[in-house]
Formats: sequence, C-alpha cells, structure tokens
Amino acid sequence: MNKYLISPLLLTLLLQGCGGGSSSSPEAPVEPVEYTFSLTAQLTNDCGVASAFTDVELLLQDDTWQTLSTYKADESGVISFVTTSEFINYTLVAKDQQGSEAQGLNVVSFYQANSETPSHYQAQFDELVDNTSCECVTQNLELSHRPFVTQTDVTSSLPFDNWKEVDDSTTLFEGVEVCRAVEGEWPLHSFSVKGTDANLKVIAAADFSDDFSENVADVWTLSAFQVADAIDLVMPHQDFNTNQLIKSTKHFPIAVTKDDDSILVFSTHDYISETFYQSQASVTFDESSSIFGSSVIKTHQQVISTVAQESFAVKANEQKPSIDDRNFSEIKEDGRYDYSAVSGFPMAVISFTFTAYDPDTGLLMPAKWTFYGPEQGMLAISADLTGYKDIININTDKKSTDIRLIKSMMTNNYQDYIKYYQGGNTVENALDASNDFVKKLNEVEISIKLK
Repeated sequence: MNKYLISPLLLTLLLQGCGGGSSSSPEAPVEPVEYTFSLTAQLTNDCGVASAFTDVELLLQDDTWQTLSTYKADESGVISFVTTSEFINYTLVAKDQQGSEAQGLNVVSFYQANSETPSHYQAQFDELVDNTSCECVTQNLELSHRPFVTQTDVTSSLPFDNWKEVDDSTTLFEGVEVCRAVEGEWPLHSFSVKGTDANLKVIAAADFSDDFSENVADVWTLSAFQVADAIDLVMPHQDFNTNQLIKSTKHFPIAVTKDDDSILVFSTHDYISETFYQSQASVTFDESSSIFGSSVIKTHQQVISTVAQESFAVKANEQKPSIDDRNFSEIKEDGRYDYSAVSGFPMAVISFTFTAYDPDTGLLMPAKWTFYGPEQGMLAISADLTGYKDIININTDKKSTDIRLIKSMMTNNYQDYIKYYQGGNTVENALDASNDFVKKLNEVEISIKLK
C-alpha cells in the first residue's frame, strides 16, 4: 500500500475543517436601511415672515397608534430622528391660540407617511406672533376708471372696511390694509369695480399696484386701465365661484349663478402669463337641523387651469354619496372607520373639535384633532394620546365632526396624498397652482355639529 494515500474519510474531514463545505457558510448580515425624518414647525407673521415654533412635539406610533417614542422641537422648530421604517405613523401635538380664545391644543395625525418626505407644520398662536419685522399701513384708496352709470360691486385682493361711489369715474376703498417685511418689496394687489354703462351693459374695470408707501394725504390713487372681456359660458352649468391666482394670491373673485351665460374676465393684464383660473362648485344634499345640532353632506370640485374655459367647466358630483345620513355609522365607537362605500376617494381627512378642559384650571380650552389616512382604517384617537389623555381621548365630548374624502384627478396613489398633506397643506387652502395634485380635486364633505 502507498504510504502517502489518504483515506476518503480523512480527506472529507480535512476539507470540512478548511471550509470546503460551502453550504454551511454563514450569510453576511443585512444592514438595515435607515431613513432620516425631518419636520419644521413655523409661525408666520402678518407680512409672511416665518419664525421657529417650538411648542410642538411628535409621537412616533405603531400600527395600533401606541406611542413608541416622543420627540420635541429644538430651538429652530425642527424635529428630526432616524428610523428603519420607510413609512411611519405619527401624531403632532401643538399648542394653539386664536384671536381672543384661550390657549388650546391642535393635534394632527398622519397614517403611513413617508419617512423621507420633508414635513412642515404651520402653527397658529396669535399671541406669539412677532410683527416687529413688518411694516403695515392702513389708508383709503381712490380708484379712477371709465364712467359708470351704476357701480354695483367691487373687489380687492387686500382686506378693506367699506367702499363708496365718489362720482361716476371714481370709487373709494376705505380702510385698506397692506403689510410687507421691513425694507422688503410691497406685494402685488388688485382693485376692481363692476357696474353698468350708459347702454345698461355690464362692464368692469381694474388694475394692480405694488406701491403702498404711506403718503401725506392718507389716500393712495390708482387708475384702472384694465377692461374686462365677456367670455361665454357653456350651458348648462352649476353655480360656481371663480377667481384668478397670481403667486397664490386671489384676485377678482366672482360668484357665478347657473343662469349666467357669460362672465367678465380681466384677460389682458400684464400678469396674465403667470395667471391661473381657480373655480369651485358645490352640491348640497340632506341638510338638516334640530335642537340637538345640524348635519350636511356636500360634494365639491375644484379646477385650476391657465385656460379660463377649462376652469369654468367645473362641476361637482350631483349624485348623492353613499353615506349613512341618519346615524353616520361609518365611524365606530372604538375608532374604526370605513368610507369605502364612497368609491374612488383614496384619502380621508377626519377632524374633531372637542369640549375639553384644562386639567390644571378646570376651565374650557379649545382642542382639535385632525387625522389623515386612507378610506378605511383605525383613527389615531382610538389609542391614548401620551401625555394628553386627560384632556382629549376617544370618550371626550365632541362639538363637531368634519370629514373630507379627497380625490385628485392626477393620482390614485395614497402616498401622493399623504405627501401633499405632510408638507403642511390643508384641505381649506389648496392654492398651490404649481402642484398638479390640486388642479382638479373632487371632495365629499360630511359635517356634523352638536349644540
């Protein structure tokens, strides 16, 4: 026998000892993907200057809305953390104060929000607003224009107290208030007047100004060189409201009735190339009222377009939504909700206002909770709000409930919806004409108020 011959058994053992058995090699560990979430909370003053808002905290929550972690805003109003979850549930709890009301709470919850979407919270706390960086002026404005036999209506993109006819070619806007950042540019604003001429034809005149420096006479003067053109409407159409949007500011609002066959439009001014037409229509169903409260179901549509006729074709759904208008049983006592019977609406925005009490003083305090989620699921209020459950919880008396079912004609992807609202946008303020999401929106509104 060859003395150098190695037995098969010994060869196998040697190979195993050297790692020759590839099937038993350990797999390399998979490193978890990390995502950085960031939210900025701001308070904005009367001239649009934003400052950090720090009285807000974020509760990171699981799928049953139990709190996993709590994060507070830093001195810059920023909340930031690292997570291994691409999609998260979270609730913002912010101090809130409006007008002469007492300090309260504003709570906002987001379901399956993207961890990497830059998020924004626009605070409202009127007593903390710092207007020292603002220059605000209140004066009258005298608008000169072509002769009118009658002056029936005026508009301005600025707030004003009253208006009056000075003569057939002059209209006075009283108590016009405008603000700008100190040393900043005055914003662009419009003024218009509508009425009839000597032939009883309906006419309108308007113009813009971006110079509101205070003067000795305490009266600004503006000549209205813009003449409105009559645009025919396609009949039949619904009642609707329309206006022009220039850099998210509303100009020339008009209420159009279903009997109007044309509309006066300022379509040749210097800013028409950057103008969008925003039109909104509504249909009301089942409006009821009693000694206990009131309820209403509505449908809405918004159309924003650079083409006037496209916007004027706005039409809210005239078919009644599949809603339990007697018991409103879509929301259950345990916090479950289901609006899937109203098909085609990927987003539900559900808001409660409460009869809440300050636990320290026992006095009434304002409290509101808004939830952004899909058409069916579990409300965040179904679980205790960590740190605040003595103020608001699922059993707290509710003064009102407002539900908005949202459908953007641009997308059916829920992530597009939650991303839009994470960015600090609200149902009431869909004015960003540069965002395709809001250019054609359908809504169903269910509003319940208790006395």
